[in-house]
Amino acid sequence: MADHNHISRVHYLAVELAAQNALMRELVAEAAKVLQLPVPDAFLGRKTQEPFPWEKPRA
Repeated sequence: MADHNHISRVHYLAVELAAQNALMRELVAEAAKVLQLPVPDAFLGRKTQEPFPWEKPRA
């Protein structure tokens, strides 16, 4: 009868490992999606739009 405690403990550990594996798979899938996105343009001096006509152009 003492073996039942060990079996249940192994079962609970297996369930916990399965849940952790599912979480890790989700995180890896999300990370793979993020890595497929284009690299953001962080150059601060890049001109993204023309200035308004009444503004003086910046040097």
